Amino acid sequence: MPRTWHRAGVVCAVTMAAGVAVWNIGQGWAAQPPAGGTEGSGKAPAAGVEVEVRCCDNSVLRVRLLEDKLELQTRYGTLSIPAADIRRIEFAPRIPPADAERIALAISRLAHPDYQIRERASAELLGFRERAYPFLLRAMKSDNPEVSRRAEEAVRAIQSQVPAAWLESREYDVIQTDDCKITGRLTTSALRVHTAQFGEQLLRLSDVRVLSAGGGSTELTTAPPAPSNLMAFQHQFGKELSYTLTGYTPGTGQANVWGTDVYTLDSHLAAAAVHAGVVQPGKTTVVHVRIVQSPPQFIASYRNGINSTAYGHYPAGAYEFVRK
Repeated sequence: MPRTWHRAGVVCAVTMAAGVAVWNIGQGWAAQPPAGGTEGSGKAPAAGVEVEVRCCDNSVLRVRLLEDKLELQTRYGTLSIPAADIRRIEFAPRIPPADAERIALAISRLAHPDYQIRERASAELLGFRERAYPFLLRAMKSDNPEVSRRAEEAVRAIQSQVPAAWLESREYDVIQTDDCKITGRLTTSALRVHTAQFGEQLLRLSDVRVLSAGGGSTELTTAPPAPSNLMAFQHQFGKELSYTLTGYTPGTGQANVWGTDVYTLDSHLAAAAVHAGVVQPGKTTVVHVRIVQSPPQFIASYRNGINSTAYGHYPAGAYEFVRK
């Protein structure tokens, strides 16, 4: 019987079946054929490894990874990595074929003779956000001026809404253990996980950005509390810092922010972190920042309830958030 699960602001349709379900952003858990056993059989779930998963819609899931090992295809062959050894996985972007087809169709409609159809196509592409981004970059080079114009407008809108790190094109997954980082491509398209709410499920890699296991609580206790701004690090370009930070809650006090993804050193750090999407208002986490050269101009935008303003060149430097 279909049910609806609300989590982190996302409504997920859930089909409870006797088998495994698949998490799919925007569509929820899609039922799969039973893999043995029935709902309510009383069988204890496999122990697995407790992990935190950050999805492409920026929601967070806490699950147990049931895979014994993961196979990673590298330039030196396929490696079999025990799941218990994995501390972090950064997943390369994956676009489901159905989404790729819809994005390609929407781009083709940017040149449609009917204005309303062109408008709907532009709106649909904006809804795909970072998934549509590489398609739109190619569309900007179209010989059709209407297509290139609309594609450029969509690219700028997505850049103002999505952190720059999420728009980077990367072909490979990165797996981190206690003593090394390994780059390659996972051979599976989904991971078996156990959830407290719905039991065993399949988690599509196309819906996941980062998986982390262990170390989070230690980092929270060792990283120093964040200062209100980073003015103490003027001209220290390339320096990276980690802080324990609680996301600024809009309306709780003055918190000025200048820039988008790259911020002036005197920007309120907790507010900029919420603006950049690395933490939610009122939530505490560890953030990583890098001191960088000031861009020619800081761009204004409105994100996550935070309004940033534009500013000219700021020679003392700037900072950006590093997603590790």
